[in-house]
Amino acid sequence: SINSTARLCARASTVSFAVTESSPPTSPSSSSLSSSSSSSSARNAPVPTKPKRTFYRRPLPEICTALSSPEGRAIFSSAHASHGLKSFFPLMEQFSTQIEPAYCGPTTLVVILNALAVDPRRTWKGPWRWYEEAHLNCCVDLEEVKKTGITFGTFACLARCQGLTVEAHLGSESSVDDFRKAVKKACVENATGSSGDDSSGEDDSKFLAVSYTRKVVGQTGDGHFSPVAAYDEASDSLLVLDTARFKYGPHWIPLQVMYDALQPVDTATGKSRGYALLSYHFNDTMAHSGMPRSVLFRSNKAKDPVRRLYKSFLAEHYQENQEPLTFEHVLDFWTKGGENMNYIWSIFDPQLAPTNEEEEAIVENARALIQKLIRGMNAQYDERLLKSKPSCVDTCAGSTCNPSVPSRNISVSPLEAIFVVYLSSLQSDERRKLVYRDRKEAFDEYDSISNVTHEQIICEAELIQYAIEASDEDDLDK
Repeated sequence: SINSTARLCARASTVSFAVTESSPPTSPSSSSLSSSSSSSSARNAPVPTKPKRTFYRRPLPEICTALSSPEGRAIFSSAHASHGLKSFFPLMEQFSTQIEPAYCGPTTLVVILNALAVDPRRTWKGPWRWYEEAHLNCCVDLEEVKKTGITFGTFACLARCQGLTVEAHLGSESSVDDFRKAVKKACVENATGSSGDDSSGEDDSKFLAVSYTRKVVGQTGDGHFSPVAAYDEASDSLLVLDTARFKYGPHWIPLQVMYDALQPVDTATGKSRGYALLSYHFNDTMAHSGMPRSVLFRSNKAKDPVRRLYKSFLAEHYQENQEPLTFEHVLDFWTKGGENMNYIWSIFDPQLAPTNEEEEAIVENARALIQKLIRGMNAQYDERLLKSKPSCVDTCAGSTCNPSVPSRNISVSPLEAIFVVYLSSLQSDERRKLVYRDRKEAFDEYDSISNVTHEQIICEAELIQYAIEASDEDDLDK
């Protein structure tokens, strides 16, 4: 069945008109195209689907103001004067029309991803890496999306899978003031060029996507997604870059009306629609000044709470035990006693996928050495730890990543990650001795691994050690 999100994008007219017929008539009496003089084979032949009526755009309702109209330009000028165009120019550089009637959600996300300059780590055409809707097939079936669209929750899931920070809010759980603050956070900048509510002076680009019901706005169709590009304080209205440009062009909508359009329940989820602030922060806290960049893992300060837990675990171990720390001790902590094979990803994420053969070789050699070192320890572990982390583990409840789809991240298993954390927990001389142990043992199949790779693994461990030791630093500013 078609959910309301699909109807919001796919329906090109009101209920009285269907754009296409989903199936041919099954009997002569139900089809005006069949003839009584036709042969039996002709009567049984499939009838080509034809639209009962076609459309070229739709007039905007009175409550909306076209951006290109004199009134719309006046609002734009007012928004400019009040610094409400922070999102407008980067979004307009990437603004595009959805390529399928039900693709409003994916296209909205693609526009924002490209506006945020997120590298998809996958080629688009020729040698160029660029986001398009086809790249969003990690945990959704795009053929199904063409028919049904996506829900607000799936939209947030897809955004997280691409590495975005998502602040998602249901309309039913937000006040109009909450919504206005989100609009201003995305669209308003002060005289210094920073976000209207950001006193730090740092560039914190956020873009706002809305999932709303067209009916409340007086438009045809139902559920819809679009980016919000500007805010005018004088009229308290926001600029919607409608991705269905074949239907409606960019237009201004009163903020209160848009807030009301967030409230109706989506029958596909039983929840209201909503809005999401999307941002991209590639501030790898393990890329410490004076140290090589990690080729295996990336992280940020948001991971610090779990790092502090592990830091406390290490302190308690050395205080309560006379025996040295073993790989089994670390393995037990990062699997929660065998209950959670993916807990290790709460301390960092796999690094972004390489974009050239040289980088790929570095990653492959590093993983090969780690796997060899693990085998040499003869440790007992759950086989599930050998499975590489899919791109959307812990981002989308109940979703399953498609293993055939290239990920933005490298393929690295939880077991490999836990082993490097174990190395980070050792004293420097112990760590080096363990990493170079293979030089005294026979692992012929890996004789080609160079000292450069050994040093890279030591650096990976040192970077993690630094991140764990520095995990308390964010408390200094509180």
